[in-house]
Amino acid sequence: MASGRNPSANSLRTRKGKFSTAFAGLVIVALMSGAGYLHVTDQWGVITSAADLQYQEWFESLVNDPDNEDLRAQLIAHVVDHYRDTPANKSLPLRNDEGQVIGRFRIDEAVVKQPFKDSTEPAKRRIFTVDLKGGGELWHPRGGRVAFTGSAFVTYQVDFHVEAWAAYAYFECMEIERARFECLHIDNILGQIFRGAVRSAGTQSLDECLRPGFTVIAKASGDTYLAQGRVGSEFTPRLGPYKEEDREHGFDTIHNDITLLHAEFRDFLGPIELFDGAELRVTLDTQPLNEGRSFGVDVYVLTEAQFAEFEKFYPHNMDELVKLESIEERIDMQKLNMSTDKLSGNVYILIDNTGWGSGRDATRRSQAGLVSYYIRARR
Repeated sequence: MASGRNPSANSLRTRKGKFSTAFAGLVIVALMSGAGYLHVTDQWGVITSAADLQYQEWFESLVNDPDNEDLRAQLIAHVVDHYRDTPANKSLPLRNDEGQVIGRFRIDEAVVKQPFKDSTEPAKRRIFTVDLKGGGELWHPRGGRVAFTGSAFVTYQVDFHVEAWAAYAYFECMEIERARFECLHIDNILGQIFRGAVRSAGTQSLDECLRPGFTVIAKASGDTYLAQGRVGSEFTPRLGPYKEEDREHGFDTIHNDITLLHAEFRDFLGPIELFDGAELRVTLDTQPLNEGRSFGVDVYVLTEAQFAEFEKFYPHNMDELVKLESIEERIDMQKLNMSTDKLSGNVYILIDNTGWGSGRDATRRSQAGLVSYYIRARR
């Protein structure tokens, strides 16, 4: 296992074994614009297979030509419509300066609008706004565990590039307005006293996770990813602490990352979308930050309903949660290799360092530790 601060991108693949509908849609629109150049049928597979290497140069020159602005605006509107609902119910990792995850911002609502949809200037039609609302938690050095609500109004200018039958849609952040970070709870008394400092740090963290923008990558193979920042053909979707080993067996990597987990804190991964009969694999390693002490975490695989049940009690009423129903659970793990199959629907992976799951007092162990995890699914 090698260290690395670059996280995996989130996989947006929605149906195993099918071509990316976003990519296929781009092919259709482009081919319609070049009427007569290539005979098109209404069969998805025929369209994609017909668009082979002999047409690649023509196709790329057509959609990448900056003078072909009207076509590009149409393509971009198509991509945005396809991914309009993508941000909602997703979680953005919040990171420290070392790139370690220290919290999550859950997007409850993402309203996407095209303010210049009817403009005669195609370039203006490439401007979109997203009104984000949500909440989450982070670990603050002074405040300890901080629960918050957050919101921001983000303006994106969308650009587009096709290379080697991969489509890259760039959502470049032009402006962030009304970024708000409101503390619902601060553990530490110092954090409560210096509430303004915690709020300022939280607002900055929220701004920093949105400022780089993002890229939607759609490949003809059906793999579709959401990556932070602007990336191109050099993009490696699986870069994290673990070497990827399961892709040749049909597994998509969902997370390959590192979380800094303090005592009485927890992290969660999800929702992870699975289809009938899916298999989920979880590999995990912990590293204590206090020398001479051990560090273990409880790991749960939960349905959406089970995760919602846990969230009702966390963090203040854990004593009232007598038992947490789960698909799988492993208690006090320092290393873990787990596989579970026959799954369907949205699932969550809960990585818990509170005293609840195992009944131990987490404060008697290492006060903090690094949790490296590699989550993949065959779905």
